[in-house]
Amino acid sequence: MSNRPPVIACQGVCKGFKEAGLSVDVLQDLNFQVAQGEQVAILGRSGSGKSTLLQLLGGLEDPDAGTIQVDGMPMAELGPADRGRLRNRALGFVYQFHHLLGEFSATENVAMPLLIGGAKPRQAQAQAEAMLEVVGLSARKAHKPAELSGGERQRVAIARALVTTPRCLLADEPTGNLDGQTAESILALFQSLNRANGTSVVLVTHDLDVAGRMDRRLNLADGVLQPL
Repeated sequence: MSNRPPVIACQGVCKGFKEAGLSVDVLQDLNFQVAQGEQVAILGRSGSGKSTLLQLLGGLEDPDAGTIQVDGMPMAELGPADRGRLRNRALGFVYQFHHLLGEFSATENVAMPLLIGGAKPRQAQAQAEAMLEVVGLSARKAHKPAELSGGERQRVAIARALVTTPRCLLADEPTGNLDGQTAESILALFQSLNRANGTSVVLVTHDLDVAGRMDRRLNLADGVLQPL
């Protein structure tokens, strides 16, 4: 067993918003951990706060109360630069929409996190091309997003998320815009990389079939996260 801390640890996490002058509690006293190599699905109705939770786990927003640790580091105690470095090193993000940069090739998009992390361009390109091979897109590495299918664009986004070998992949409805066959191939890819690299997965979804592929399923309702 690894002595490393949980990939993600939340304690007493609360988050709320103001709407029309009223306070709305989106997340209430969340306590959970994600172990190394664990695959966790978070389910919930639209508007239940699933995406907000993922933003908090990724350090893109701060909780109103409670603590979130990523790779043993308390996010809220880090300055912007250190937080960015931790996010770049320990986390990968995949969204329902790929958010690729249209003016850059697939290789250039995938290399971006490495370049941001300080890698030399030649090294970043080599690693990006190797990851595109892993996701089955070597033949499309020079193509720009507009020249790729929806499934191919999502695979590029996954390659970009995984090129830094993060400890955890945070995925927000990653198959929501894909046809059934492409969605199946994306899930199979997640699980293959999970087995090969020990990458943890936290996957937000409303799809029970997708959630059923994960090790553990949690449901977010009325601000409370409970096991299914």
